[in-house]
Amino acid sequence: MRAALLRQRPALIVHAPAAIERVLWLAAVDRCLRCGPSDADEVRAAYRDLRALIDRAAPSLYGQTPIDAARESRWLVAVRAALPEGTPAERAATVVWAAVGAWTDAPNGRWGDLADAALSLGDALDVGGTATLRSATALRETMVAMWEAGR
Repeated sequence: MRAALLRQRPALIVHAPAAIERVLWLAAVDRCLRCGPSDADEVRAAYRDLRALIDRAAPSLYGQTPIDAARESRWLVAVRAALPEGTPAERAATVVWAAVGAWTDAPNGRWGDLADAALSLGDALDVGGTATLRSATALRETMVAMWEAGR
């Protein structure tokens, strides 16, 4: 009887905070960044490369760390609200550099590939210099705290 009960209980899967953060930044880049004809050729090329890699890798990367869709959506809205004032390029660069920071901490090669492609996009955006990097670090810290607080 006890064995039957144990088999019926759903497995509890707890994901590491860093794994959750990587997936959240993937969602931010995947669902929120866009590139258009007014962007420089270098930016459009870097965006296309990152977009192609996301299209290939995202399904399995999202599958590694499933996240509640409603909570993820709230987090994405909060990212936009937490971004510092600036031009669209500056705001995009802040998100890109935050993602690079989260993805470079990963042991998996696909995360590193995403970080490299995002790094190229961040370089192509070429705005803000170290101020953008500081903004990205602050944004990551804010968003991690928000996720951990359950918001």
